[in-house]
Amino acid sequence: MDARLGWRLFLPIPLMLAFNQHEGRGQTPEAPRPPALFVTRLQGPPSQQAGAGPAATPRSADLPPLPATTLDVRQPAANLDGPRRITLTVARPMPLGDLLLLLVNGTPFSLVDADAVSGATFVGDLKDLTMRQAIEAVLFPRALDYDVQGLLIRVFPRRTSTRLFNVNYPNTRRTMTREVRGSSSSITQSDFFDDLEKGVQALLSASGRMHVDRTAGLVQVTDFADRLDQVGVYVEAVQLRAARQVRIDAQVFEVALADGGGTSIDWRTPAIRSATAARSTASAGSTAVAATDIAALIKAIAQQGAITPIAAPQVLAMNNEPAIMRFGNSIASPDSSSGQHIEGLTLTLVAQISADGIVQMHVAPSYASRTGASSSAALRVNEADTLVRVQDGETVVLSGFLSERERAGQSAATPTQLMQTTRSELVILLTPTIVPSAGSPH
Repeated sequence: MDARLGWRLFLPIPLMLAFNQHEGRGQTPEAPRPPALFVTRLQGPPSQQAGAGPAATPRSADLPPLPATTLDVRQPAANLDGPRRITLTVARPMPLGDLLLLLVNGTPFSLVDADAVSGATFVGDLKDLTMRQAIEAVLFPRALDYDVQGLLIRVFPRRTSTRLFNVNYPNTRRTMTREVRGSSSSITQSDFFDDLEKGVQALLSASGRMHVDRTAGLVQVTDFADRLDQVGVYVEAVQLRAARQVRIDAQVFEVALADGGGTSIDWRTPAIRSATAARSTASAGSTAVAATDIAALIKAIAQQGAITPIAAPQVLAMNNEPAIMRFGNSIASPDSSSGQHIEGLTLTLVAQISADGIVQMHVAPSYASRTGASSSAALRVNEADTLVRVQDGETVVLSGFLSERERAGQSAATPTQLMQTTRSELVILLTPTIVPSAGSPH
């Protein structure tokens, strides 16, 4: 017996059989097969020893239930957000480490988990999720986090980090008080940074904290990565919406009603109705209609009285920020303790600009006129407070602000001067036009 034969006799039987087959037949060894998934390997009774005959087929009653009943692994891709979808049902507690290995099985990703994963289990139902969604759904509720470096996924206990967010907005606190003599006052306060801070605080976890630097325009936030992402989306959305602007073109004129006419402008005449939209609102003694043809509207109003232009200002207003326009004279009150009052029009408005080209305006006009010719005459006040909703570039008409003035006249039959009463009505046209911002249509 040669040395080669003696060495072969001491080999285990299964190895010797494989060696003889490869040597005798000259076949190439088969490529090693990947290990079976834990959830698909059947755990039956132990098979018989090699050479002792075929293994007995296990009965279905001897097999334990599979912890995962459905696994949908479509085309693998090196992208956590790729087309591969995972549907997984785990009916009984599965070690979290095994579940993570199952999620990356069949993909180019490698997985490294931390000691914090040991001992954790998962029971649940994941349906048609991307790999990223599945990993986050499994890790985040267990205070675990992950990061991706190339094709390596590292799992570790969640930890906080700090991120800075730029805020480009003026450091101002605006307080607007609107008061008309004889009525209660209205106070409107606006502070962008205070509102921003409240919104960010609502998104933080119990471990999160933040600081707002109003002077530098920075918001410093410390929290978990997913919360920081939510804060980033919120801060960006707030700045985009707050930066919207609207240009408001106003036309204010007075209509001296013709003698023998009505006590106010008749908005039901065919000429006016054809120049205004059908929808109109009334509020606190005023009427608001939407005009479709301004030139035709003014021409139709002129048929009922002489028109005297008073003002035609333009003002730029930021989203939800108050704008004030005043036209008239400041006069002292007979009661020195009451301060100064405006004889004329005070127009206060706040515009809310939506992304679809709709402008909603809170309009609060106040028109004050003297009841007599003397400087100490009392002021008659007409005011309104209304909400209007118009399309970009549409015109809103506010009217119903009536005043009466007495002027000296002379009768044709006698040289005696007579006091004549002149009725007039104030009309306000407001046209909001959205100013496009950089990178956004509105």
